[in-house]
Amino acid sequence: MHQCALDLGKHPWDRLADGRVTGTLVWDGEPPLAVSVKIRGAHSRRFAKKSVQVDFPRAPFPDGPPEGHTVRRLHMNADYVDPTLMRTALSYSLFTAFEAPAPLCRHTELMVSGDYAGLYLALESVDRHFLRRRGWQAGPIYYALNRNANFGLLSPFSHELKQPLDSGYKPIHKADTAPLRQMITDLNIASDRSFPAAAERWLDVRGYLTWLMLAVFVGNRDGFVHNYALYQDPESRRFRIIPWDYDATWGIDINGRPARVDRVPLTGWNKLTYRLMSTRRFRQLYKERFEEALAGSLSSTALHERIDKLAAEVAPYIDKDQQRHGRNGSFATAVSRLKRWMEKRRTLLVQELERL
Repeated sequence: MHQCALDLGKHPWDRLADGRVTGTLVWDGEPPLAVSVKIRGAHSRRFAKKSVQVDFPRAPFPDGPPEGHTVRRLHMNADYVDPTLMRTALSYSLFTAFEAPAPLCRHTELMVSGDYAGLYLALESVDRHFLRRRGWQAGPIYYALNRNANFGLLSPFSHELKQPLDSGYKPIHKADTAPLRQMITDLNIASDRSFPAAAERWLDVRGYLTWLMLAVFVGNRDGFVHNYALYQDPESRRFRIIPWDYDATWGIDINGRPARVDRVPLTGWNKLTYRLMSTRRFRQLYKERFEEALAGSLSSTALHERIDKLAAEVAPYIDKDQQRHGRNGSFATAVSRLKRWMEKRRTLLVQELERL
């Protein structure tokens, strides 16, 4: 298990509630690095255990692979609503298994100014360093922050034309939003006949369908109209989608309450997905991909092995976390509940795929 120590001075959490706090970070006993820290998240800010964003304003955090890779930002996720502290890591491991881009993550015990803060998940930030690690060319990245990022022309808030069309997105590194607006326009105004060509011109369609399949499988109700990032490859001009925020999955909602096994439909929801699923060729590709996955990496046997492996890594440390949601119940019971939901989810999806 990784060890991370933040030294932020006295009363760090009180000061973090007011804004950024500077200090140092020591990772696995390495030399300290200067950091700037703030509480991160929107809904999760009200929970007892806070997530934090750690920036390295001077020397970057040395990381790998590849050799020599460094990062300028880490997200230390509390994943408070998840009594197993496994759901985000499980989800991202599936994306990796399907060769779909997702942030790297690792569990770590976090100390803050000498006090044990709990078991956290350290997440790679989606930024230019994320691109460099994967050998991708530098290109624009956009974060989907709210439901306006629904790939449609109309706002779900006002039910009128979005002004501007890139509402709901936050460009990073001062990215130009013109390509994003043009993509949204073209994918919405294309006729049914011309839509497939427009989709393949603007999107890594296979990558999008893989992202959709996995978001659907793990039941990420909160991830179809926000909580993702878009990257535009400067050479192909196609957009790739990158997942974010996967703690309220595998049978729990954003408050940690049990979620119905059928709360996320087979095809998820947003305007782009609707148009893709209305095209026979894309719908058939999605169905075939999903059926193949359910017989392979999403099979019951493969998933039990994946869950058990991660649970064995987390189990020795979970009870030390006194701020863990649902800590009055046993870790083994929480993992068993996750597995039962997974089995029911698989059964339901197999049935729904037969009718797709």
